[in-house]
Order: sequence, then structure tokens, then C-alpha cells
Amino acid sequence: MSTPPALPTDDAILASYVLQIGAGADAHEIVRKFAVGQSTGTWLPVPGLTDELRAGHEARVVDVQPIPGSDLVDDAPATWYLATIAIPAVNVGDSIPQLLTTVIGNDASTSVQAKLVKLTLPDPLVEQFAGPRFGAAGLRELVGVTDRPLLLNMVKPCTGLTPEAGAEIVYQTALGGVDLIKDDELLGNTSFSPVVDRVRAYRDAVDRAAQETGRRALYFVNITDRPDRMLDTARRAVDAGAEGLMVAYANVGYGSMQALSEAVDVPILGHFAGSAPYYENPTTGMSAALTNGTLARLAGADLALVNTPYGGYPMSPASYRQTANALVTGSLALRATAPIIGGGVHPGTVERYLSEIGPEVILGVGGAIQGHPGGAGAGVRAMHAAIEAAVSGTPVKEAAKDSEELAVAIDRWGVL
Repeated sequence: MSTPPALPTDDAILASYVLQIGAGADAHEIVRKFAVGQSTGTWLPVPGLTDELRAGHEARVVDVQPIPGSDLVDDAPATWYLATIAIPAVNVGDSIPQLLTTVIGNDASTSVQAKLVKLTLPDPLVEQFAGPRFGAAGLRELVGVTDRPLLLNMVKPCTGLTPEAGAEIVYQTALGGVDLIKDDELLGNTSFSPVVDRVRAYRDAVDRAAQETGRRALYFVNITDRPDRMLDTARRAVDAGAEGLMVAYANVGYGSMQALSEAVDVPILGHFAGSAPYYENPTTGMSAALTNGTLARLAGADLALVNTPYGGYPMSPASYRQTANALVTGSLALRATAPIIGGGVHPGTVERYLSEIGPEVILGVGGAIQGHPGGAGAGVRAMHAAIEAAVSGTPVKEAAKDSEELAVAIDRWGVL
């Protein structure tokens, strides 16, 4: 069969993979069979596989490059390749599950072990997705803060708290002046803390603190669940006063978060819990920047957690920066998703994160707020002092001379 003509630029999903191919094998032919398997999906001619169908629906090879670059026949044979295929966007539509089936699904008869490292979607396809409803800018408008990084607290302990017990922690934290408060991902819609009851108790705690401070925190309740119950819980939570919802998108599915973001008129916090199996294998799956960046944004997360190299998880510095960049800029013509840095964040880390990610970051802090020796309020104030120092260019140890709460935090946790 002849090769179909090249796809028009505005109809092509470009998917780039890193893969290993045995020395001496025809790399281009292997990638071609893989492209066919991910589209028209048959390894031999069958009735109905017309030239017209192939022209409209078959994926094509765009490029196959050896790593390292090798152009001469007497060079050492390369076994690693960077391959790009073009997939007709009409095969996918505005469905992230179908997109994932196409780009990492691997048809059994033509499969290869390949890791998806880059995905470029044509503008007409991106326009079919709503993306973040509020985005980073809209979230800042809701909070009323435009001139510094936002501060988010994860309520600790992670689970086991009743709504009443959790509300007291939320109240003390909100008194300190935190911008955002969220459930830990381990606390769902449980018998000891139903979502609706938690929303009402935490909303009351936030309101009481705001009457005293004049600053009002936004609370994000975790509604991660099977899709049908999740959407029902989301609507009931919003009716009860929820101003933000959190979901672990890799566990419920990107498509479920996409449906959620289009069903409710409150910001959605995308949590990366459960996403590591997508990217931890170096030869299969997809990159962290796609898993936690591009796809989370495409699915409608207004803010989303980013793993870092500094919290105990072995994330590479390059991957963490690429993920944050995919949420904010990248190739998607959608509102920016605000990156949340979480995991081991404390006042001594603020300067590092702002220098690497920028001032639009959200600093997600758990133990360093609830575990501050002076209490949750002191933990929030220590973080604000560190943020103010970083924004003004003042070394945090110098700033600690004017803030006892910051000095205590630095003495206990050090400086990154």
C-alpha cells in the first residue's frame, strides 16, 4: 500500500516518543507499524481499509532520529531513538481518555516499548476543550492577591479528623492569614467526615476567622470518588457552600475531572496522587510534564500540584521545571493553571522555589504550618515572612532577625 499524504498542520496531533530498537533493525519501519497500530490498527489489508480511509485516519511517521545523532553507516549503531508520529485529530475529538488510548494505548500486534515525551495538539482541537474555568489569574481575583505567591495549607493530620475537629484546625490556620486551605488527598467522603458536613463546618470556621482578620481563605474539599458519585457530591458540596473542589485526576481519570470542571462553577484543584505509574518507568508511559502538566491543564485544573526534587521524592530538577512550565505556558492556548509546590515546603525553601519557578507559584505547606512550635497561626505568619523576604530580595536568615516566628522555623527546618 502507498503511504498516505502528509496531514495538514491544523489536523495533526504530534506525538514524540523515546524508544529502544535492536541494532540493525529498520527503525523507520518499526515506527511506521506502530503509527498504523495506533490509528487504523491492522497489520494486514482488510476489507474497508481504503486509500480514502487511510488518508483521513492513519497516523504517519514524521521523524525518526537516533540518539545520539548518527548519520554515517560506520558510526556505532544506535539503539535509542526519538520518533515523532502525526495522528489525525479527528480520531480523538475532545476526549482525553480517547487521546490517551491513541497515544499510549499500544495496539497489541504492533506495540513497542515507547515513552511519550512530547505532545503537540493542533489549535482547532485545543479549542474544543474548555480547560481551566478560572485559571491562575481568576483564582487570584477570587483570593484578592496579585502581588505575591499564594499560600496554601493542607490540613494535617491527613485523615481521621471529624468535621468539628478539623474545623478548629482550619480556624486557627485561617487566623494566621493563609490564602487557600485544602483537604489532604487521603481524606475523602468518609463515614466519620462526610464531604457536605465538612464543607459546612470548615466554611463556618473560615467565616469566623475572616471576621477577625478581614482576610478570607478559600477551602478546597476533596471529592475524589468513582465518577457518578463524585459529580453528585460536587453539586451537593457547592450547594452547601463549597468554594473549591479537589480531585486526584489520575485515580478518577482525566475525563472525569474534565466533566467536573465543566459541571460546577468553582475552581478545581488537581492533585497528582496516583499519577506516578504513568511516568516513573523510563521506557513506557509518558513524561511527568505531560502527566501532571499538560493533561491536568487540558482537563480543567485551575491549580495543580507539582512534584519537586526537594521533598524526598526522586523527581529530576528538569522534570519538575518542565511540569510547572506546562501548567503555565507550553503550547496550549488555554488559561494558565497555577502550579502548587508541595511536599516538604517550609520557610527555608521559599527563596529556592521562587527563584526556580517564579512568583506566580502557590506554596503548599502542611506540617510546617500545623507543626510550627507556636501553632498553626505562627506557622502561617512564618511562611508569609519568608515570602515577603523572597519577594523583596532579602535573605531569609536576615529577615528572621525581625520575625521570631520565622526564626523558630529556620532554626528547626533550616534553609534549602
